[in-house]
Amino acid sequence: MQLPKRSCIFVFKIFVNLKKYIFKNKWFIGAYLMTLLLTSFLLLFTSSELVSLYVNTIHNPFFDVFFKYITHFGEGWFAIPACLFLLYKNKQWGIAASTISISSTIITQFNKHYVFENAYRPALVLKDFKLNFVDGVEILNYNSFPSGHTTFAFAIFTCFAFIYHKPLQQIFFLFCALLVAFSRIYLLQHFLRDTIVGSMIGFVCAFVLFYMLISKKEVINKVNL
Repeated sequence: MQLPKRSCIFVFKIFVNLKKYIFKNKWFIGAYLMTLLLTSFLLLFTSSELVSLYVNTIHNPFFDVFFKYITHFGEGWFAIPACLFLLYKNKQWGIAASTISISSTIITQFNKHYVFENAYRPALVLKDFKLNFVDGVEILNYNSFPSGHTTFAFAIFTCFAFIYHKPLQQIFFLFCALLVAFSRIYLLQHFLRDTIVGSMIGFVCAFVLFYMLISKKEVINKVNL
């Protein structure tokens, strides 16, 4: 039994639109996948613990202040002005960004507190080593996996990259997300593996939901005309 012509057209347009969606955001997607590949490859030859110990040796006053504040862009307070800004620019953008932020946060927090609740943070795991800490940063010991700050940073900055999708803009937003991820390692709040998985959750949520709420809806509207 053949599918009705209208359904075939719909499926075809969804497929074509998905290709365009990926191609339009190829700079962000390509650079992120390359970063993901390199960091995952790194863990084949070393451990997250050794990475944390190495990063801890490069502490200096400038980095201490810089990463102490840059890490806040992975916190919930940043979601409010970011989503309101996008809502002001375009109602659908604001709704999509809010949905993505909330969804990715729920997934991460559920895993942190109910699935991997016994995942210890670097300060506790590496307590036998001499570590450098940043003044004014509260050191946590539990619920390390995955990184919530990294999840949110990748969720919201992926949204911005998919909206303002010129090559330099996309690379800039990816760089911002990576800075937040690195800050979590620098501040001894997370291991590399925590930030890798956190970035994947944020990116996948943004990629799928932004397509479903923005790009796919445009196709549906065209088919229904």
